[in-house]
Amino acid sequence: MINALFHCLSIGLLLILATSFPASAIDVKGRFFVDHGSVVRLKGIAMGDVGDLPADQNPYPEIAGDWHANIVRLSIHPGFWRDDSVGALARLTQHVEWARAAGLYVIIDYHAIGWPDGYRQNVFVDGDTNTTDWYDTRLSLALDFWRAVAATFKDDDILFELWNEPVSSADENMRGAAERWRKLAPIWQQLTHLIRGQGNRNVILAAGSQWAFALDGIADYPLPDPNTAYVWHAYPSADFRAYAATVEKLAEEQTIVVTEWGFEPGAKEHWGGTAKGFGEPFAALLDANKLSYTGWCWNVDYGPTLRKSDGRALTPWGAFLKRHLHAG
Repeated sequence: MINALFHCLSIGLLLILATSFPASAIDVKGRFFVDHGSVVRLKGIAMGDVGDLPADQNPYPEIAGDWHANIVRLSIHPGFWRDDSVGALARLTQHVEWARAAGLYVIIDYHAIGWPDGYRQNVFVDGDTNTTDWYDTRLSLALDFWRAVAATFKDDDILFELWNEPVSSADENMRGAAERWRKLAPIWQQLTHLIRGQGNRNVILAAGSQWAFALDGIADYPLPDPNTAYVWHAYPSADFRAYAATVEKLAEEQTIVVTEWGFEPGAKEHWGGTAKGFGEPFAALLDANKLSYTGWCWNVDYGPTLRKSDGRALTPWGAFLKRHLHAG
C-alpha cells in the first residue's frame, strides 16, 4: 500500500514538473543554438532601448520580411527601469509581443554599461555639464529588473541578456580580463539563480568583460548553468583580431552570440570604420565560426545606426548588414 501510494505521488510529481517546466523551444547545445533539436543560427538587429522607439510604429514585420532577420534585441536602460519600471515593462511587453507575432526570436537586454555595484559610464544629456546615471550599475536594480522580467516573460523563444557591457575602472584594481571574468561569474550566477528560481528555462546570455570585448577566462571557468551562451561585442576601435583566437577557441565548445557590432565611415566615435576595414573581415569571422549576431542599431539616434535620420534610407552599415542577412 505504501509503495503504491509512493508510486502514485511520484507520478503526480513528475506530471507537475512536466507542466511547470516545458521543453524550451530554443536551447543551448554545445556550441550551437537549437530549436526543438534543429540547429539554428540567430541573425538579426539590435533595436536599442524600447523607450526611445516610436510607440505607434511596429517595425518587426519589415525586419522579419524585408531584412530576413530571425531575431531582435530589445534593450532597457537601468535608468529607465529605475525611474519608471511600470512604463518600461509596458513598452517592453508591447515590443516583445510585436516581435513574436512577426515570428522573431527576442533578446531582452539589460543595457547597463559599467561594473555591478561599481563604475558606471556617464552620458552627457544637456551639454558638457549635465550627466545622468542612465547606466545605474547597482546590482539591486538589476535584480529587481530580472525578477520582474522573469515573472512576466515565460516564452522560451526569448533570451535573457543579463548585462550589456561590464567594464571596470582603474579604481577597481583588476588586472586582466581573466581576473575580471572570475569576479563577474558569481554575479552572473546570482542573476541566473533568480531567473531560474521563477521557473524560467530561457537561454541566458552572459557578457565577457571590458565592454564585452574580452572573453578571456570563460573557457577555463564556464558558468554552471547549461542553458547559457556567451556575449561578444566588436567595433572598429578595438581590433577584433586581437580577440579572435580566444573567441575561436571558445566557440569550439561554447555558444557565442555577438549582440553588438557595426561601423560608420568617418565617425569619430569607437564605431568609426569601413566595410573593407572592419565589416567584411568581421563578417567573415562570424560566418567561419557560425556565430549568431544582432547588428547595432535600428534606432536612428544611436550610432552606428542602420538607417539615416529619415528612418527610410539606409546608411552604408545598414546596407551592408541587410546584404549579409539576405545571404542566409
